[in-house]
Amino acid sequence: MPTADTCHQSTTRAGRPADSAAACVVPAEARSVPGMRRFARTVARHWRLPESVTDAAALIVTELATNAVRHSASPDVAVLIGLRPHTLTIEVRDRGQWRAAPASTVLDSGGGALAGRGLALVNAYSTGCMLWCDPDGTRAVAKVPVPHPG
Repeated sequence: MPTADTCHQSTTRAGRPADSAAACVVPAEARSVPGMRRFARTVARHWRLPESVTDAAALIVTELATNAVRHSASPDVAVLIGLRPHTLTIEVRDRGQWRAAPASTVLDSGGGALAGRGLALVNAYSTGCMLWCDPDGTRAVAKVPVPHPG
């Protein structure tokens, strides 16, 4: 993965493409996460996906990218988005090694922690999330069902 900010979108045909891909690589910094979320929304809207799928993609990218930034110590993080006829695949990769983030001392008004719910949210908005960790980094993949147009 390059360390410079790079984003690329490839579409095979106009409208809702059958097979398309988009990728974005940014520094693994907290300030990069909003840009990755905007990238996911822009791609989903360009592909004319339903707003529910667009919202799910933005949330999933936000949560997985935040985990990569907080836990990987990677110099960069990549977001890869793929579209097949009935599935949007979101993949977030880093080149770091997992490390525990500092314990959250911020509590919500009910006394619960404000952090630590990311993967539960990803699972709620997708058909599941798979994680792979190895010496080269971490790869997280979530799939979102795309309703048939029309």
